[in-house]
Amino acid sequence: MRQLQLSNSANWELVHNDNVLAALLPKEGGGYKVVPIPEIEIALLFDVFVLAVRVATNVPPNKVWKFAGTIKQSVSTGISIDGSQDASFNRRYPLFLDKINLCLYPPISNSYSVSIKVPDWFQDASIAIWQYTGPDYDADLARIESKIDAL
Repeated sequence: MRQLQLSNSANWELVHNDNVLAALLPKEGGGYKVVPIPEIEIALLFDVFVLAVRVATNVPPNKVWKFAGTIKQSVSTGISIDGSQDASFNRRYPLFLDKINLCLYPPISNSYSVSIKVPDWFQDASIAIWQYTGPDYDADLARIESKIDAL
């Protein structure tokens, strides 16, 4: 069983904190059209497989928004098509608005990147990402290793 010390604030490091704005295009006759925020590629390579993500936005008055978009993990495969070496998982994890979302990824590579897609109706997004820096202990793995050592 995997054991983490998630409740210890000293085990978290803020690694990304950014604000993104949608583009506004003026319309003929006044007003503007909002161009949705494209998928946000986080310009970091992570080697820790536990992240905490918070997405915030300015919610219009009399609206109740709970969904903040999705997060996707990408890994480098070495397979190159059109200059891209990234493979992404088909699974996107949902993010809740103004909440700290815990993301546990499988440790299948040395490093990976993430991207976040916020809903098309967001005109702005504040994104904060923390990585877990505390002990990551797998009791099952330790038990198996001790049995192998005993042999």
